[in-house]
Amino acid sequence: CKYDFLFQVKADSPIVGGPSAGATMAIAVICLLEKLNARDDVIMTGMINPDGSIGPVGGILEKGEAAGEAGMKYFLIPRGQSIEYKTIKEKIGWITYYRKVPVNVTKELYDKYGLIVKEVDDINEALIYFTNYSFKEEISTKPILTADYYKDIIKPMAEYAMEKANESYNLAQSLFEKSNIPVGFPWNNPRGMVANSLDDAKDALEDAEIAYENAFYYYSLSKAFQSMINSRFVIYACNYYNGTSLNEIYNETKDAVTKALNTAKNSRARGLISLQCVGGAQQRALDAEKYLNMSAESQLNHLYNWAYAMERSKTVYWWINISNEFNESYKVNESWIKSIAEKYYDYAQSIFSYANILSEETGYSRQFVKKAEDLLEEADKQKEDYPASSLFNSLEAIANANLAIEFIGFENGDIYYKLNRTREMASYAIQKARNESIEPILAVSYFEFGRSLEKNDVIKAITYYKYAYMIANMLCLAKGYKAKELVKKEINENENSNSNEILIDLKTAGMIGISFVIGLAIGWGMKRNKSKEIEEFQENEESEES
Repeated sequence: CKYDFLFQVKADSPIVGGPSAGATMAIAVICLLEKLNARDDVIMTGMINPDGSIGPVGGILEKGEAAGEAGMKYFLIPRGQSIEYKTIKEKIGWITYYRKVPVNVTKELYDKYGLIVKEVDDINEALIYFTNYSFKEEISTKPILTADYYKDIIKPMAEYAMEKANESYNLAQSLFEKSNIPVGFPWNNPRGMVANSLDDAKDALEDAEIAYENAFYYYSLSKAFQSMINSRFVIYACNYYNGTSLNEIYNETKDAVTKALNTAKNSRARGLISLQCVGGAQQRALDAEKYLNMSAESQLNHLYNWAYAMERSKTVYWWINISNEFNESYKVNESWIKSIAEKYYDYAQSIFSYANILSEETGYSRQFVKKAEDLLEEADKQKEDYPASSLFNSLEAIANANLAIEFIGFENGDIYYKLNRTREMASYAIQKARNESIEPILAVSYFEFGRSLEKNDVIKAITYYKYAYMIANMLCLAKGYKAKELVKKEINENENSNSNEILIDLKTAGMIGISFVIGLAIGWGMKRNKSKEIEEFQENEESEES
């Protein structure tokens, strides 16, 4: 049974706003529905996400001081926010300057007020502190790879893609050796640029073969796709310098993109599985169109964009064909897709606005905010004609907006905890979707892609895990949840601020049914040092996945 809740907040403050009380409101509603008594010496800050996780907020130290002055015993905060930065004023002679210094919120509040600060991941973990109860959960320990479930589907596709990539590379290499591409100058060397792309095509093809041998079939597909883009660019460049006009190359690419767009637009999702495939196809068709019409500073840049558009348009058919390989367990129609796309777009707008405010205040996480903004712009344009693409762009925007908030001032030492935690949550969400008889093929594909990036780019890996997590949870939400059984949990009442362990067996994200509903109704920082990992983060290249 679903409910809508209206909250009336009474306060002396002339302005009351923001999502910081979302998690506390969710706890209140759970207690009301489950007839649980909530302790009056526990207080919490954090926004509530639709999946039940507790999102980051700002002003942790100030809120903690208010909690301490009010005589609270526990102050629950979002995971990873126990360090804050505050600005102090200093004078050297007649010069006044300001600098930010780190504050250990846990130690500061305990020493000053005896307030015990606890980081919590999700509403289920918070519920333990308020009520000594939580909802029973399952933990997924199964590996998440396309080989585990889609070997008969993805493996042949990867084989075919590698074969085509190899043919394309050989043709590109042959044409390049006979081409008339000029050397140019050190600052503008067409032959050098094309030669580099040929090398990139070879490297990507080798990566595809290694991934295939290790059963990372989706990653193998993606690297083969990357190889074909670079080979296609070399072919276009050689043809151009051998006399083929730009207009001829453009028209050839345009015909392929137009056909892909029409195919994607007219494809209909039959259920939650084909919804992912149609969404993936629509995203790739629109991406191809964007690159086809993208402005460029030189002929070679145009040729690269068109090469990308040509190869991207081919992947549309990959995704459409995959959808025919699964039996649907939950039916959807176009009207439903448009409705849910609109809801997630609205939610994405809200969390983006919050992330943008915090990012502007701190100067951090602009790369995530910009990515979320671009995705929202695309989602808005696509709502009517390409609703499935709009839905998944909104989900990706939510993932980036969440990360924008979470990574403000994130400390380098915490990055691998974040990686492991995000991977675990994505794995759990994927398994939960499978338990609901919904195969989260798109989430699994992005999960595998994230797994392949862990060694070389932790931030990108986290981003793909977060997106996979959002997709899998959306699928579960779409079908609906029933709350799990409540189980008794105990916390150590004698713990102090140096301990951050709950004496329970909870080790995974709380995805309880009630919090999903509350999160959709309600849901909708942190001034710490940038880590080196995040400073070096570059936005995801569009050509990185198929």
